[in-house]
Amino acid sequence: MLLPISMEDLELFPKNKQLIIPKLPIAQFSPDEFEQMRNQLAKIWWSRLIIAARGYVANYIEDNDEKLFLADDAFIIIHRYLVESNVTDAIQQFLIDLEFIVNYPNVITILNDLSNGLSKYNPFIDPKSNNHFVRIYGEPDRGTYRVANAQIIAHTIFMHIFSILQQRWKFSIKKRKSIRFQEDPEWQPDDRVVLFQHFFKGNRTWVMTDFDRHIINVWRPKGSIVIFGDRFIKDKQRFGYSLCFYCGMLEQQIGQFSCHRQRRYCSQKCFYAALAEDNNIERI
Repeated sequence: MLLPISMEDLELFPKNKQLIIPKLPIAQFSPDEFEQMRNQLAKIWWSRLIIAARGYVANYIEDNDEKLFLADDAFIIIHRYLVESNVTDAIQQFLIDLEFIVNYPNVITILNDLSNGLSKYNPFIDPKSNNHFVRIYGEPDRGTYRVANAQIIAHTIFMHIFSILQQRWKFSIKKRKSIRFQEDPEWQPDDRVVLFQHFFKGNRTWVMTDFDRHIINVWRPKGSIVIFGDRFIKDKQRFGYSLCFYCGMLEQQIGQFSCHRQRRYCSQKCFYAALAEDNNIERI
């Protein structure tokens, strides 16, 4: 059983001029269905889900550096739980906490008020909610409120998208239909999957952030393929673009990366890391 995701899916990724926050209830997490999905969907599926959700949010907040940086941190943590961790109880608790937080009445307004020094309502100290908020954002203080205020949008959009996919999973199980996703050509990211900037005519550059670097490192050396898909990368390679031999970074201009012994490297760091690995192999 596979589950499709496309950036052209308007239920998951509506194309609005401004980011529209879904109405309550925003998310409904089902632990049993999550375990079914986790057991049957490959890690690349979860990684691409997070990449797509992050890209969708990032394109609405790219002009606010602080919000983008903190939202990226939120998606990196989501990726660590859903893709990199094997501790089932911790993963489920993380999603249960997020479900509670994004469904908390007026949570976006409340967190904005807290970050601005207003504290009429404070879910971080309310006994009914404090455990959820503290586990996700940390102990209550001004810095925590600032982080929570920046990250709540990322958490809200991700949990809403994930809840829709859980409902689709439940429906597809009942209908006994097999639907495909994670292998190309089904992966269809659009320009919103990463941030691009146009510095001059004909030059469109991938603006890499901490999130992109994290994905590339986790999937090294296939990170660019995980982000953009096999078809996109193969097309680029046909035109003469190269991938970094060590980390898998994609060139932004043909011939951008230095070449050593027919291997291309995006940086000295990757070059020396590759040499170190080669030396370790030789010692074995």
